[in-house]
Amino acid sequence: MLKRLMILVVVLAVLIGVGLAASAQAGDFTGSMWYRWEGMENVDQDGDADDASAFSHLRSRIAFSGDVNESADYILTVENYRVFGDPASDVNSIYQATFTMRDFLVADLDVTLGRMPIAYGRERVLGVEDWDLATNILFDGAHGRYNFESGWLDYFNFKLLETYDGKYASGSGDVNIAGLYMHYDANEKFWFEPYAMMMTHENWASPDLDNDRTMVFGGLVDYVSNGLHFYGEAVVQTGTTYLPAERDLSTLGWYTGLFYDFDSAVEPFIGFEYNFASGDDTATPENEAFNSPFGSQSEFLGIMNVQGWNNVAAMRFAGGFTPIENLDVAADFFLFTEDVDTGTDDAIGSELDLKLNYMLNADVDLEGGLGMFTYEETAGGYAAPGDAEYFVWAGAHLFF
Repeated sequence: MLKRLMILVVVLAVLIGVGLAASAQAGDFTGSMWYRWEGMENVDQDGDADDASAFSHLRSRIAFSGDVNESADYILTVENYRVFGDPASDVNSIYQATFTMRDFLVADLDVTLGRMPIAYGRERVLGVEDWDLATNILFDGAHGRYNFESGWLDYFNFKLLETYDGKYASGSGDVNIAGLYMHYDANEKFWFEPYAMMMTHENWASPDLDNDRTMVFGGLVDYVSNGLHFYGEAVVQTGTTYLPAERDLSTLGWYTGLFYDFDSAVEPFIGFEYNFASGDDTATPENEAFNSPFGSQSEFLGIMNVQGWNNVAAMRFAGGFTPIENLDVAADFFLFTEDVDTGTDDAIGSELDLKLNYMLNADVDLEGGLGMFTYEETAGGYAAPGDAEYFVWAGAHLFF
């Protein structure tokens, strides 16, 4: 049914596009270049080995956009990524290619087809991972948005993996995600976003097997008033997988944060955040390990990406200020522990991130900082878990 609906939407889009192509207007041209040097040390946590490394990388994007008779618009963004001195890393790709029909069939309904980055809420379930310049979280398919007075309601249906004839050889078929996501402004200080999604994986290994299905239900709230900022989100995953064996899925992830901005010329702020994600307890028959489907991990569990949103309870202490105009200084400190009780010390480690951001002008953004992750002595599987990993970076982001 969903595939038939997709085919119908594509046919309608082609017919509309053919009729209006002659009226297309020349659009805007924009671009960006993001350069960053990164240095790392003690990646293997062995303080006796000199394993320092460093490299420079560059991500460049050029975007073309325009409209068609004011009833539709298009965006095409091409991208190049490379590590300096490494020809194998030189990759050209399409970051975004979309055609949007305004007021499609009914008023206030916009339908977009193509390849697109999608970011919702605080980007922990569906987001854009910009920190790793080589990684794009992109979706191919259809996206519709109905706008109403106090918010909007989205429907999306994306192809994550199209196997074509490979499914017959591998026994594994297509992977898709579809869902509903709503934003509602209760008032100028408070908004919330409930959502429901379904990810499916076709099983072709046996005609007796159903398709794997993962249902994702969640919602987030955000409240801002007089310098106080409170937010939170809870996500439940449920469903069944059939390979390599039938197993039910039952997971939980949630977080909450409280920040305060002081009324001062240097704009200081402090904050606390708690993150939780269930782990897989092998003593139970269910798969209880929570995994964020496509979240921007670097934005909330540390810029070093050592610990993901899985089998973790993490406390974040944050603060920052603006010592001079256009310069933001911030620090995050994380304490990570495992959710699943293994009978030993469940501490994982801690991370300290110091970040600098300076807006040289409206088109040039300078950045830099230091990350340090220290493992607990009881953490298993490491040569010398007490030794810290270090990550240093400096770069610039240019818009034109």
